Order: sequence, then structure tokens, then C-alpha cells
Amino acid sequence: MNLVNKYRPSYKKTLILLFLAMAFFCVLFIIYSRKSIYHYNTNADYAYDFTNSTAIKTELTLKDGILTLPESQALNETAFIKIEVNTSFLGNYFQPIITISSDDTTSTQYIEHGAKGIRYLNISDFINRENRELTFTTDKINLKDQTVVLYEFQNLSFENATILVLAPHPDDAEIAAFGLYAKNKHSFVITITSGDAGPDTYDEIFKQDTVKQYLEKGKLRTLNSITVPLLGGIPYENSLNLGFFDSTLRRMHENDTLVVPSVFTKTSDINTYRKLNVSKLKNGLTGVSNWKSLVQNLKFLLDTIKPDVIVSPYPLIDYHPDHKYTTIALIEALKALNIRKGNLLLYTNHHTVCEYYPFGETGNAVTLPPYFKDGFYFSSLYSNSLSNSLQQDKLFALEAQNDLRLDTEWRFSTKLIKTTTVDIVKNILGRKKDYFKRAVRSNELFFVVPIDKLYSEDVYKKITKAY
Repeated sequence: MNLVNKYRPSYKKTLILLFLAMAFFCVLFIIYSRKSIYHYNTNADYAYDFTNSTAIKTELTLKDGILTLPESQALNETAFIKIEVNTSFLGNYFQPIITISSDDTTSTQYIEHGAKGIRYLNISDFINRENRELTFTTDKINLKDQTVVLYEFQNLSFENATILVLAPHPDDAEIAAFGLYAKNKHSFVITITSGDAGPDTYDEIFKQDTVKQYLEKGKLRTLNSITVPLLGGIPYENSLNLGFFDSTLRRMHENDTLVVPSVFTKTSDINTYRKLNVSKLKNGLTGVSNWKSLVQNLKFLLDTIKPDVIVSPYPLIDYHPDHKYTTIALIEALKALNIRKGNLLLYTNHHTVCEYYPFGETGNAVTLPPYFKDGFYFSSLYSNSLSNSLQQDKLFALEAQNDLRLDTEWRFSTKLIKTTTVDIVKNILGRKKDYFKRAVRSNELFFVVPIDKLYSEDVYKKITKAY
């Protein structure tokens, strides 16, 4: 018996080895999960062409983590630097970070796991400062001594400007441009659809009554779209929801006279949600739930509001069909009215190659998104800086959107545990992509396109070619 015991593996050692093996495979799985969120080669160079833009280009030298900026020619600028990065071994598994500082100003910018090659860092907050020396510190990423390229853009003047923000769904205006419209009180927030589709929320309240469930969802989100802008100081007269149905714009575009019903409720009555509006602008809305009516309503709004700046999704880099076709309908309306003055500020809330963009954590800077092909058109870039106070206001504006909050199932203890567990796992795996993380940042980023450039067939194709 003693001889048998002598060679029998210890039960305790076996458990320890089993635990270590499980821990090892868990770590491997976490590593794989964090790297697999990128559906592209993170070793590829970003391919931005500034040739046809208004950028002022300057070559500078980064040495020992120090970069000295030239004296700026303008007081109000957006600025990016083109730089070569190379993540360390640990940067393959933990988010690489570059911190830029000068005096009491610091900007933290996140890079993809395992990134190598050309990237663009946002240094807009450091332009026109007395101290022109920037210090770069890194975490899990290496910056060699190198020649970098500075691109400077003169910002648009918003003084006395009328701004029209187009949101495909309730919450899109706040995600992309809350800071912009909150700082410019002569703004209008126009939402195209009621948001009556999407995730299966409120099902535990309405049981099997899917029609009633989505009618209520559309009602709540429509009311969100016309009331939340009040948090940014926009009067209710300047907010409107056109009442078209969520996830129907592509089908409407395919047949411009076809009346397209709601995906879940099957109603085709455009007044289902439009009747909730309180602005007098509602009196000018006409038509039914088809493409021709959408364009006609946009023509009415353009003619009435007469915006100097229009904020809308960029079809090339936003994969959601409603986002793409919102801007396509806008361009059709602009051309129908032969409007040539003004500028478009284009944004993405659903980036085509990575839904986790902007990378990193709440409060940090938005850099240029991943892009690897030719044909990305813009005249200039605009980085709209948000103070800490304005970021807090934006967070509360997002929290006021029903669709961005926790589902109502949190009221039930077992489902709350499930929701919490899922959230924790997403955090561990690097797969949390909620808008409280991605949208509440130190800046909002827009691609500027002069409206008169839309009359060039080549430019129009570049902007809309992804749809």
C-alpha cells in the first residue's frame, strides 16, 4: 500500500495543475478575443490623402519623445500628426496608449492592439500655445526618433451660423454632435426615423405583444429625439422628428414611390410618430413613408431653416444603411434646390471596419479612424473640443436616451445578474462598445465637405460609393 501511495500523483497537485491549465487557456482566450475585434490588418498603414484638402503641411522631427511645433498662422485650428507606431509585445494583448503633454494640458490617445505602421494623432488642443514643445510618453507602444508630418486646418467660423444636425435615429445627434450643437445655440436637430426597430427591448413588459412593444419603443425614442436637445440648450421649436420608420431607408431608395411600412409594427401611417412633434416646423411636413416624401421634407426644412452648416453621417465610413441613405437623401434635396453655399460636417457612429472606434476610454481624444483605401474625400478636418463640463452634459444627454440605457429587465434580480455578468465579461474580453465609452470624449470629429463640391460627380461618388 505504501508503495502505491508513493507513486500516486497528489490529488492536491493535480488540482493545482488543472487550475493553472485552465487559467492559461483563459488568458489565451482573452488575448484572442481582444485582438479579434479588428476585422483588418492592424499592421497596415492608414491611407489618408491630404493632397486635395486645405491642409498646411509641415515636416517636423520627433526626437527622444519631444516634438517642437512651429508657430501657427491661425488662432482656431484642427491639427493632426502623421506618425509611425510599433506596439510592444504586451501591446498585442493590452491597449497601447500614447500620452501627449505640454504644461498643464494632456491628451491620451489609444491605438489598436498590435498596431504597427502609420497612424494619425490629434494635437488640436496644443496649437497656439506659448509652449510649443510636446512630450510623448507611451505605454505598450514604441515611438522611434523620426520625421513626422503636421497637418493643420483652419476651422470654420460658427459665429452667427445656423447649424442643421441630421440624425438618422434618435440619439445619433447626441452621439456625434451634442457638443457642437450645445455650443451653438442657433442649431436645429432633425431626426429622420422614430427608432422603432433595433434590439428586442421591453419584451418582458409586453410579453408576446411585439406590435405593442415596438410601438411603445418608437414613441419613447421619438419623444427622446425632440426633448433631449433641451439639455444642450436647444429650444423645442428647433427639434423635429420626421417619423419615418427605422431600418427602411434603403428599401425606400430602391423604389422611390413605394410606401414602406414599419419593420415590426407593419403600420405605414407616417403620422404614427410624426404627430408627437411640438415644433411648428411639423406643419410643413407632408407625404407618406416613401423616398420622394423624405426628399421633399428635407427640401422644406432646408428652405425654411437655411443652414450654413449641415451635420450628417459620412456614407463611405458608416455601415448602417439608414445613416448612409440619410445623407444621400440630403444631397438629393440640396441639388433639387440648387443649394451651393455652406458646408457639410460628416461623421460616423458605426464605423465600417471597426465598431469599436473610437478606441480607448471615456474622456480621451478621438483620432482619425482606420482607413486603408484610396478615395476618401474631405476638404478639411474639424475637431470640436469638449470641456470636462460639456462632456458631463453629453453623458447625461446620452443617459436620457431610452435605447442607450439598460433594458427594463434590470428590474428582475435574475436578469440583472445576467446583465451584470455579460457586462463584466465584455469588459474582460475587450468587447464593450457602448456609446457612453465611445462618444463621451474630449472632442468630436467631423470631415468637412463644401456643399458646392457635391456637384462634382467624382466627389459625389467618393462620398457615397460604399452604399
